[in-house]
Amino acid sequence: MASAGEERKRRNELRRELIDKFPRDRSSLLPALHYLEETFSFLPDWGIEVLGWHLGVPPSEVYGAATSYTELSLSIPSHKTVIVCDGVACREKGAIQILEFLKEKNIDGVEIKTTDCAFMCSVAPAVSVGHTWYGRQVPDNSLAELIEG
Repeated sequence: MASAGEERKRRNELRRELIDKFPRDRSSLLPALHYLEETFSFLPDWGIEVLGWHLGVPPSEVYGAATSYTELSLSIPSHKTVIVCDGVACREKGAIQILEFLKEKNIDGVEIKTTDCAFMCSVAPAVSVGHTWYGRQVPDNSLAELIEG
């Protein structure tokens, strides 16, 4: 557990990063949540509070937005998370086959999630591994190697 001084230091560092990267506007909420997720691999409670302060919105609104998106996590992951886009374009281009392939492969230590849309329709189907999105994926061993790597 972090001491009060360490906690204050982390909060101040995050405040500076948010000020540098995101305008103090409600429209920055989702991009900033994704930034927190990429930075910490989850959304820490104190990060949600700092983000609310930065945007001038209540932490409850930040929490509400965070819980609306399946690709965002409020707890420390105990495993690698793979997210498969389940949007219309990705479904048409093979997302269902990718999900079936990953379930059959049953890769140890990997949790498979879906998201309604990754907004990567032009490179469908899209898969996220380690907070990096990859487009034009196919259900084969190269995908399994990407996940295991």
